[in-house]
Amino acid sequence: MTRTASRTCGDPGPVRPLTPFSRPLFTGAVFLLLCAACAAAGAGDWTGSLSGESRVFLDDPRDGDQSGHTNLSLSGTATWVHEWPDSGQSLVFTPFGRLDQHDNWRTHADVRELYWQKAAPRWELRLGLRKVHWGVAESQRLVDVINQRDTIEALTGDEKLGQPMANFAWINSWGTLDLFWLPYFRERTLTGRHGRFRTPVPMHHEPLYESGAEEWNQDFAVRYAHYIGSWDFGLTHFHGNSRDPRYVPEIGPIRLTPDSPYSSWSGANINSRLTRLFLSLPFARLIPYYDQIDQTGLDVQYTTGNWIWKAESIYRTGMNKDYGAVCAGFEYTFGGVFGTDADLGTLLEYNWDSRGKEALTNFQNDVFLGGRLALNDVQSTSLLGGVFVDLDSAALAFGLEGERRLGEDWKLSIEARIFSNVPADDLLTFVRKDDYIQATLTWYF
Repeated sequence: MTRTASRTCGDPGPVRPLTPFSRPLFTGAVFLLLCAACAAAGAGDWTGSLSGESRVFLDDPRDGDQSGHTNLSLSGTATWVHEWPDSGQSLVFTPFGRLDQHDNWRTHADVRELYWQKAAPRWELRLGLRKVHWGVAESQRLVDVINQRDTIEALTGDEKLGQPMANFAWINSWGTLDLFWLPYFRERTLTGRHGRFRTPVPMHHEPLYESGAEEWNQDFAVRYAHYIGSWDFGLTHFHGNSRDPRYVPEIGPIRLTPDSPYSSWSGANINSRLTRLFLSLPFARLIPYYDQIDQTGLDVQYTTGNWIWKAESIYRTGMNKDYGAVCAGFEYTFGGVFGTDADLGTLLEYNWDSRGKEALTNFQNDVFLGGRLALNDVQSTSLLGGVFVDLDSAALAFGLEGERRLGEDWKLSIEARIFSNVPADDLLTFVRKDDYIQATLTWYF
C-alpha cells in the first residue's frame, strides 16, 4: 500500500472533477451561449426532442442513501446544422441536458457534438467534438474505443460523450483510411450517491492517470474500412488513455497502488475477504484510474440472404494485463411473420475474454440470445429483447426495449432490465437489486 495526503470531504458522495467538460455550471453556461449564438446566426436548421422519463425499481435499494422505487427525469436534445453547399462545408451543433429527480450527478448539460466538416470527392476533414461509431455486434462493441461512455444516461453504455478531435478521412476505391488526433480526454460519467447502479462505496472526486499529461494526453487512432462483395470489414488501432477506468481503493490516507491485484475488481476478487472488509469501512472510497493502452481491433460482417454474420476482436496491452477478447455471432431475419408485414430477427452472439475470471467486464464467457421484431407499420413499432447467460456462473441479465410513434411528433418507449441468479463473485452483484421498468414519452420538433 502507499500513503497519500489526506483529503477533506464532507459529502461522502462523489464530487465532480474540476474540468471544463464535466463541471455543471461551466458546461451549462457554454451550453446556453452556444444555443444563443446559433439561434442568433439565423441560418441553419434546428431539429430536436424533449423527453419525460419515469423509472420504477422493483426492489428496495441496496444502500439507504440511494433513491427509492421511483425516479422521474426530463431531458432535451437538439441538432443545429448549417451547410455551405458550394464549398462542401457544414457546421453541426448538438446540445443535451437532463434534470433528474434524485441523482444530482445525472442532472447535467453537455455538448454532444460541435464540429466543422469539409467534404471533397476523395477526402473529408472534421474538427471539433464528435461521436464516432465502430463495430457490428449487438451485445457489445469491442472495437468502439474513440468516445467515452455516458453511463449515467444508459446502463448499457450505448450513450456517448462528444470527443474533441481532428479527423481526416482519405476515400479511395481500395477503402477509406481515417486518421484521428484526440487532444483531450473526457472521463467517464458516474452515478451519484443517491442514484441507482452505483458501487457500494463512494467515488473519489478526482481521477488518476498513468500518463503525466493526465486528461491532456495526446491520443491517436487509425481505422481502415472497406468491403469486398458481401464482406464488410474494418481494421483499427488506438493509442492513449483507456476509456475504461480501473478503480483504486482508498481508505483515509491509505491508497492501494494501481498495480495491486485489488485495484482491478473482477470476479476473481470481488467476493474476497479483503474486498468485503474494504466495502464495510466507513471511510472507504474508490478512485477511477485511467491506464495508457494500445488496442488493435478487427470487425467483420458478412451478409447473405436473410443471414448476417458478425465478429469483433481486439488485443489490448496495458491495464496491468495484456489480453484478447472476441464477440461473434449471427442475425437471421424471418420476413412476413404471422402472415403480416412484420420482420423478426433472431440474434445469437458469444462473448469471450482471455482474462477469464480476472476480466474487468461481465462478458468473459457469455452468450447473448435475442430477437428484434419490426412491425413495419405506420407507427414504426419495434421491440428488441434478449438475455445474457454467463456460462460460468449461470447469472442472467434480461433486457427489453420497445418503441412506437404516437401521431406525427410523439413517441412512446419502454425499457426493462432484470438481473437473476447473480452470485456474489459476479461483477453484476452491485446492481442485482436494481431491476427496473422505464417508460419515456418524447416530443419531436
